[in-house]
Amino acid sequence: MGRLDDKRAVITGATGGIGTATCWAFCREGAEVIGADINADAGKALEAELTAAGFRFSFRETNVTDEQQVQALADHAAADGTVDVLFANAGVILGKPVLQTSLQEWNTVHLNNATSVFLTLVAFGPVMTNPGGSIIVNSSSGATIAVPNMAAYAGAKASAMAFARTAAIDLAPGIRVNCLLPGAIDTPMPRSFVSALPAEQQQAVIAGLEAQHVLKRLGRPEEVANTALFLASDESSFFTAAALTVDGGANAW
Repeated sequence: MGRLDDKRAVITGATGGIGTATCWAFCREGAEVIGADINADAGKALEAELTAAGFRFSFRETNVTDEQQVQALADHAAADGTVDVLFANAGVILGKPVLQTSLQEWNTVHLNNATSVFLTLVAFGPVMTNPGGSIIVNSSSGATIAVPNMAAYAGAKASAMAFARTAAIDLAPGIRVNCLLPGAIDTPMPRSFVSALPAEQQQAVIAGLEAQHVLKRLGRPEEVANTALFLASDESSFFTAAALTVDGGANAW
């Protein structure tokens, strides 16, 4: 018996490091999964890999900042039945001093990391009709820890966290809403964050990120996926409005 047997799940940001790991984790535990992402080529490749492995997975190209596309995703997911699990995982990163951050950059980061969460929850809430539905919002430990040059990102992720915890009250008791606060995870996102730096500085920045964690390393995507799996499963049936840190102890300093 899988931990997600007979459950249907939707994962946004499915082709990113955490998204891909979560698609595999949910499928392995018996869920039927729809992965959504703006990157169609990567999504089709992921679909081919998972279906070749015998899992029930399909991909749908979706821009989660577009209200009509998000609603179309929800309608598509609900066409064959209810949705039991939603992992609102899509997001972008920006590392820039606050006084050098433009309004356009601020708006883009908030649109992708906060407004997209609102759009997704509003679209999917009505189609999650089975008791015990679970919505998981991927925020960041940056929502609670001050990190230099991350003001726009932190503001957006803190907004997503506060929204998720409050939405849990509005959607109770039928749907649980919880939030993940990952630390620096070894995915393409932190690598792209430092890619503009000279090569000799890139490793120094990564080493600095590692040092921020008590465990002295970056997290692995699978470690976040496993926490999302717990929140998606009935094992977390008394969890709602919670924000779980998956940050190797970064919050302990």
